[in-house]
Amino acid sequence: MDVVTRPPQVEDAEGLARAARDLAEQYAAREPDRFQVPDPAAQVAALTAELELPVPAHVLWLVAEVGGEAVGDAHAKLLEPAQDAAVDVLRDSGRRRAYLEYMAVQARFRSRGIGGRLLEAVEQWARANGAELVTFGTNLRSDFGAVAFYERHGSERQAVILRKTLA
Repeated sequence: MDVVTRPPQVEDAEGLARAARDLAEQYAAREPDRFQVPDPAAQVAALTAELELPVPAHVLWLVAEVGGEAVGDAHAKLLEPAQDAAVDVLRDSGRRRAYLEYMAVQARFRSRGIGGRLLEAVEQWARANGAELVTFGTNLRSDFGAVAFYERHGSERQAVILRKTLA
């Protein structure tokens, strides 16, 4: 399968919306009180509007294309060293780093190396822009293999985010 990673285009909205909905359907099935499946028409409209805007210089938005169709994407941004890094206990706050905000691949294209290609492209972009590391998060309660995927690609678990609903 020939996978191309490239910048997004307005015409990608349908395919990217499908990837996002496939991901949302997984999460919503396990945690319906926290996740919902977006309205398809509203999601395509929102993505189309976003795709018409220029991507900021410190942001990467990549699309995975197969056979001329957008089947997934990844969003990352560069984070500069914190101004108060000298007083922070975390060394990473003093480093230039990339944060992978989002990545999704349409369900019918998963387990074919597309997510790995997107992750590799994000890492290459981060290195080329002086980042020393990449960070990202995933939902442990609704994990469908994301943790294992990232670990297979050389990442290691670093933190746990806790959440409490207040009535």
